[in-house]
Amino acid sequence: MADPNRSVLYAVSEMGNAGDRIGDVLSFAIDLAQGTLAPLSSMPSGGSGPTHLTLDAEARSVFVANFGGGQVAVLPVSPDGALQPVCSSRVGTGSGPHRRQKGPHAHGVTLDPSGRFLLAPDMGADRIFIYPYDPQSQLLGDDPSLHVAVPAGAGPRLLLFGKDGRFAYLLTELSAHILTFGWAAETGTLTPLGTLSLDPPQHEGEPNAAGFTISRDGRFLYATNRRTHTIHAFAIDSDDGRLTPIQTIAAGGDKPWALEISPTGRWMLAANQASDEVRLFKRDAASGQLAAMPDALSIAAPTSFAFVPARA
Repeated sequence: MADPNRSVLYAVSEMGNAGDRIGDVLSFAIDLAQGTLAPLSSMPSGGSGPTHLTLDAEARSVFVANFGGGQVAVLPVSPDGALQPVCSSRVGTGSGPHRRQKGPHAHGVTLDPSGRFLLAPDMGADRIFIYPYDPQSQLLGDDPSLHVAVPAGAGPRLLLFGKDGRFAYLLTELSAHILTFGWAAETGTLTPLGTLSLDPPQHEGEPNAAGFTISRDGRFLYATNRRTHTIHAFAIDSDDGRLTPIQTIAAGGDKPWALEISPTGRWMLAANQASDEVRLFKRDAASGQLAAMPDALSIAAPTSFAFVPARA
């Protein structure tokens, strides 16, 4: 993830997904002239198998989800972008009916638009853990009444907020659904509004969703389906948050993982992890439709993107 205020990139090591070792969070200084990275810092992630991270608006804190042990943690950030040791952490509890749900597996971390709640979808516990957050002390609280259960076996993976913060969208890995919620920032509560499946009712093979993103104007949502190697596009209703399917297009490779829209909104990148390539799509900002381009970049097991803003 790129720092919005400094030429710094943050990443996770994703070591220890089986819960057998502590992973790391890393920061890198970006040379904007050359496009190169230089190691800046590395800190233990506060758990095993770090898999996802996010920053607060001021880039004072990095939040990390540790898949292996179910922990979420906060690492303070120094003025130069160097990471400091974990200052606060929480761990989820629970399990699910799927063979991959024997215990908690925190898969994502998302700070709400107010900056006062950290939402952590947990693939193993079938829950969204919602932790109050104090930006001044950088400490996570815990109010069990805020946590939200999802259907058994769904496997929550990632959560995004719509542009105005009134709606939140949850992508489930094991059931390949997108769940829509209303969000009350005053109380830190989610209200279920609807569920949409990426797969048709009768389909072959296990559901397997991976990543999603929302356009900067908040009008469109895109999600990847690793079962069918496709990208699904949806229009977002600004009044009620409802999703309407508008397109399904081949990802151009195997097991698409993450998606990212360019800052101009004209292009989208898709990380096809199993076929070791990044594919380019042209995007119509008005309709939300995608068109596959012939361009491809060979990269071993790509999983995510970060666009870095140019600075004077």
